[in-house]
Amino acid sequence: MRGIIINPTIITCVTYIKSLRKKNLTYLFLIATIYCNAQVISNKPTDISLGPVNFTKEFIKQNKIKSISVTIVDKPDGNIIIDKGATQGFEFDNKGRVTRYFYTILNRMVKDEIEIPAIIRRGKITQHASSRTHIQYLNDTIFCNVFYDEKDNVIAKRLQTGDYYDAYYYEYNELGQIKKELHCKETNLSENKKEFKLGVQSILSSETFEYIKLTDSQIKKRCFNDEGREYKKAIINMDEKGNKISENYEFIVSWMKQENNYNYNSNNQLMESRLISNESGDINKKTNYEFSEKGNLITEKRYIKNELLNEISYLYDDTNTILKSHINRDFKNSSIGIVKYAYSFFE
Repeated sequence: MRGIIINPTIITCVTYIKSLRKKNLTYLFLIATIYCNAQVISNKPTDISLGPVNFTKEFIKQNKIKSISVTIVDKPDGNIIIDKGATQGFEFDNKGRVTRYFYTILNRMVKDEIEIPAIIRRGKITQHASSRTHIQYLNDTIFCNVFYDEKDNVIAKRLQTGDYYDAYYYEYNELGQIKKELHCKETNLSENKKEFKLGVQSILSSETFEYIKLTDSQIKKRCFNDEGREYKKAIINMDEKGNKISENYEFIVSWMKQENNYNYNSNNQLMESRLISNESGDINKKTNYEFSEKGNLITEKRYIKNELLNEISYLYDDTNTILKSHINRDFKNSSIGIVKYAYSFFE
């Protein structure tokens, strides 16, 4: 709390917290973070994806969050809620870094016809025999472990997909930029599947990257394949705060191009992202974000070619700090996804 106790409201909040029992201290300490303009979910672009949701490391660390569990159900318009067993989970260390996560992917659906016998009371049929369709949803679960160096850079992530592992290894230059990415397929020799002992490793791809500073706010990025040939190049523009405002990628030997644009507000929050690409046809995706006065992400709208596909509303707890759930209105499929978050904390 050093350096931020300058508001009487915060002082009152801290005084109240100190009067409560120790077991409530961790949770109620979250109240003060609403003045730090921080939020649990990060919507800013990242070079390395760490799961289906990106979290703000500083928020996770400050609030001593140990894990987040996510459950997802669907509510088709005009029908009851459908639970497909979709879940996600995230584990963090005391530095706020994701160390392990998992998520489910729907594999297949099994339909069974269940016969319901007639109901007979006192020799009379009160309900005729019928049948109903039971759908069983079978999911695959993807697990991933993440590893860091002493500078908090991600140096490896290993995803378990069945009996095999997809492993990604990263190396960095002196400026903290990724200079090499190695993608491998691996097997585990350990009899304890919760532990990993490298067996057979096959290299699937190897990429290296070179960065050329053109101006204080512009970088040229060159991408090389495993044969050392440049196959893609990019011009990356940054604002005065170091945020990416545009990325323009061009493939050397094809006609494919990709452009990413980002717009921020005065509080350094990402308000809009746009992807334009001619890969697999013309792609034009846009996402708009809205924030509350407290700095919380409250609405996300996703468009394709200016057609609104999804509108996501984020709901917070009574302290207006911790994300409790979000509701995803899917206009294309006429359904609502209901996503709930549960937390555990370090002592």
